Formats: sequence, C-alpha cells, structure tokens
Amino acid sequence: MKTDSVARVAPATRRWLLANARDALAKALQTPAPPLPPAPDDPILDEPARMFVSWHEGTRLVGCIGVLEPRETVREGTRRLAVQSGLHDHRTPMPAATDLPRLHAEISILTPPEPMAERGLAEIAAALVPGRDGLVLHDGAKRAVFLPVVWNSLTTPAAFVTALCRKAGIDPQVRAEHVRGERFFAEEFSEPH
Repeated sequence: MKTDSVARVAPATRRWLLANARDALAKALQTPAPPLPPAPDDPILDEPARMFVSWHEGTRLVGCIGVLEPRETVREGTRRLAVQSGLHDHRTPMPAATDLPRLHAEISILTPPEPMAERGLAEIAAALVPGRDGLVLHDGAKRAVFLPVVWNSLTTPAAFVTALCRKAGIDPQVRAEHVRGERFFAEEFSEPH
C-alpha cells in the first residue's frame, strides 16, 4: 500500500471487505449472515495496513477500534477489528445479535501519521483542513485519534481539537502549548444505511 497518499481500494474490494466485516461480527454474535463471497484477486488484501472499523446504527456510533501501526493484513485486520469494535468498545453498550441487521460497517484505511510542524493547540487547529485531515494528539503519555469522518459532526477546527483533547484527557487550558499533533489521511467506505 502506498505510504505517501491514501490507497485507492477498488469497488469490488471495498464491497468484499464490508461483507468480511459483517461476516466476522455475525459469527462472533453467533447469528446467521449472508454467505461471504470469494475474495477478489487484489494484492491490497494481503498488505499490512493502518485501519479502523466502525459500526453505526443510523447516526449513532456503536463502536470504533483500529490500529495506527500496520501489524495485520487488510483481510485479517478487517475481521479482528470488526469484532473488537462491534463487541468490545468500552465507550458504548455491546449490541445483541438481533441488532446486527440495523448496523452498518465503515472501514477507514489510513496513511502513516506525519508529525506536524505546528506546536500547540492553536497552531495545530489553524493548520487543519476540515473534512480531509485525521489527527493524533499527544501530550506525554496521553494520546487520542480522530478519523477524518469526525468532521461530519465537529465541523470547525477549534471544536475538532477541543473534543480530541477531551477524548485524550488533555486539559487544553493548562497544556495547550505542550500538545503535539500528527496528521494523516484516510480512505473511508461504508455499507449503505
């Protein structure tokens, strides 16, 4: 997978990865799912990737878990993260098997995070491009990530950065000048809902 730009996942591969995520969660919930079709002949499936899998019920987030370091292939990561985000995101209640038909999966494949030259929350917020940039904020051992899709609900850089500080447990009033950022991009695709 290219590391300098967002990978372009073919439409057939996107559909299969979403079906793969649904199949994994259905098996974990011990409920039937449509048969998983054969995987497309696409080398991206066997490449390590930084990725997140999210589950939504309408606009409500059911779970979102991912990795910023590529340890698994796209094929393996999709299955594991589909189960982790569907059943083990501590921020949200675990869905029941009967909820599965109402859930839709979203997959994000990320570029490597690049350190931002800007220092402190004000400079980081000013450098962000809404709708495009994903962000990792760091302050010592505290760290949190927002995917670019979060811009759908937090539409201004100030709101985006403030909410990410809250997620990381960073006090923006006290630590604003100490925070460092890493920017990344993501290719996101989801099941229809």
